[in-house]
Amino acid sequence: MIYPLTLSLYHGEMLLTRSQCLSFSLDKEIYTPYDSVSAEFLAESVDYSLADRIALYHENTCIFQGLPDEIRQYSKNHSSFVRIKSKSFTSLLLQNELEPGTHSNLTAESLLTGFYQFPFVTYENLEGSGYIFVKSGNTMWDGVVSFGYKLTGHYPYVLQNHICFSPPQNRPVHSFTSSQMLESGTLLNTAKLISHYHMEDILGNPDGYQQENTFASGLNIVRHKQIPFDSSFRHDPDSALTFRNRYSNRGCRAKYLIYDGFRNETLGDNISYGTFIQNQPLCRLHASFGTNGFRTALWCYQDGFYSQP
Repeated sequence: MIYPLTLSLYHGEMLLTRSQCLSFSLDKEIYTPYDSVSAEFLAESVDYSLADRIALYHENTCIFQGLPDEIRQYSKNHSSFVRIKSKSFTSLLLQNELEPGTHSNLTAESLLTGFYQFPFVTYENLEGSGYIFVKSGNTMWDGVVSFGYKLTGHYPYVLQNHICFSPPQNRPVHSFTSSQMLESGTLLNTAKLISHYHMEDILGNPDGYQQENTFASGLNIVRHKQIPFDSSFRHDPDSALTFRNRYSNRGCRAKYLIYDGFRNETLGDNISYGTFIQNQPLCRLHASFGTNGFRTALWCYQDGFYSQP
């Protein structure tokens, strides 16, 4: 069997080992600020505990780079194996908290380099400046979302350790035919939908601002959420509720495809499949490889940020 996936483990700039993957699983999702991988390969005479970076290549194209969250070496059937679990470096944005308070006159550069330095993380050099209001426990990613949404009206996403503030544009197109499909279908997920948001005003009146999510209400969902005044949107309090309603819709409707193979698709790429999906941005990907070769599942969301639900 040909193994087209190569896994490289590094210590600093030193290559510890480069091995062919026996199996792997790759997940990307447009509202999740990191990619994740698990992979298995044959063990060598290497001290794997020295690894501080993992890179995965498919036919010489790097499709993943991240931290060694878990490296397990084990034996079975008289052979030694290594299994790794890894998240991309942007996962660190969820693991670092910002100092509470208002941070004004921020740019993309000052936000992403002025507080902490993250290895291998890059970002879209978004024009303009803005502010963020940080509550206790807010993470760097919370700050990125608040900053980006106010400047672009879009939810930021991560493209292989690169933070994108703007919606996907000018991305490659992947077209499919019915002969390539194992499965295609639609998905409705109502678990995260909120029907009504109520936000107190700056004086503490509990129903100072209200907004209904008509998509959720139209599905007979009754979920009311009470929140304090959101100082992140003090310039436009109603937009605090608009943002929350749009975010609660995330992934609520989708069209999906499952096929044999893998084309190095990544988030934001355009997907086409006859009249079923026509140049829609890719919002979720699950690719796996094993004894039966590759299998890839692709989802295109219809949720407000990515076309209408």
